Amino acid sequence: MKKEKLTSRRSPKARPINVKNGPRFDAFDLKVIAITAMAIDHVGALIYPEALWLRVIGRLAMPIIAFLLVEGYHHTRHLGRYLLRLLLFALLAQPFYRLVFPHGLNVLFDLLLGLCVIWAVERIHSRWLVAALLFVVSIAGFYIALDWWHLGILMVFVFHATRGHFGWTVAALGGLLLANAGFFAVVSARTGDPSYQLINFINLGCMLALPLLSRHNGQRGRDWRYLFYTFYPAHLLVIYAIMH
Repeated sequence: MKKEKLTSRRSPKARPINVKNGPRFDAFDLKVIAITAMAIDHVGALIYPEALWLRVIGRLAMPIIAFLLVEGYHHTRHLGRYLLRLLLFALLAQPFYRLVFPHGLNVLFDLLLGLCVIWAVERIHSRWLVAALLFVVSIAGFYIALDWWHLGILMVFVFHATRGHFGWTVAALGGLLLANAGFFAVVSARTGDPSYQLINFINLGCMLALPLLSRHNGQRGRDWRYLFYTFYPAHLLVIYAIMH
């Protein structure tokens, strides 16, 4: 298959974060960390639900994946192919997802919708319309039971809106997660269901991904673009086999 050409869609913002000391990570390194964290998260959710520390480690995955999605958006010349690839693998992964999760849609649908949202946001020149779009899509994500409900889409938007300004990324992501945790604490109090509060307080662990993202060197690294797409259903199948 011919390689997709890369170009910066927002070149003034495409500079890597300036980190003087410590390890640096390219996109491939971050992807490996993300899929490892994702597997740990699913082991915790499905096999060892009492080990909440596994779920906290698993929170590394979504911020990294959302970050890489935004970087992919800003570098690809073939957005249509990117969207089609996400849709295809989302559909292929869904039966594997349903083997272990009886309801909802897999995370690739979160990424697909997130990509559509940032494409639309760049073409809407009204902040009110952008806010309305985010609100409607977030409500839809909750009701169609995306893997991360509304939060994955909003996370993609945060990384897009603050790209190249990491201090703003930290503030915006932290604000989003705190507001989300507070909202679902109220939901838990009103419904008497503590699970809403529990999972959304665990989601605060997403902030743990920020030190890793701060050390992104702006490079793609090894071009194993199908690593995540193939690992995702494969690890769900392995977990299903262990459970049965």
